[in-house]
Amino acid sequence: MQAIFLVIKQTELVDSIMSALAEVGIRGGTAIDSVGMASSITRMSNNLAMVQLLRGILSGEDDSHKSKTIFVIVKDEQVDDVRKTITGVTGDLSKPNAGIMFGLPVSFVDGIS
Repeated sequence: MQAIFLVIKQTELVDSIMSALAEVGIRGGTAIDSVGMASSITRMSNNLAMVQLLRGILSGEDDSHKSKTIFVIVKDEQVDDVRKTITGVTGDLSKPNAGIMFGLPVSFVDGIS
C-alpha cells in the first residue's frame, strides 16, 4: 500500500480531483489546508511592518499563500492510475508552482477496509 500526497495551490481543483479519483475506484481521501515554508517565511517578514499587519486585518484573510494537501491510501497496483488521474486534472506538475505529488509506503492501516 502507498500513501499518495498532492500539494497544490490551485485550491479550486480539489473537488474535481476527488471526483476524478472516485471515478477510478478510490473510495476515500482527505484534503487539508496547508501553507508552504516560503509563504510562511515571507508572511512573517512582511507582517513586521505595521502597514502590512493592518492591511491583513482590514482586507480579511489572504488566500494567495494557501494551498491544499490531498492524501489517499491506495493499493500498490492503483498508484499509476491515481497519478494519471490527478495529473489529468492538475496538468503537468513539473511546471513552476503547479504542485508536488509523492508517495510513501504504508506498513499498516487501521480504520479502512
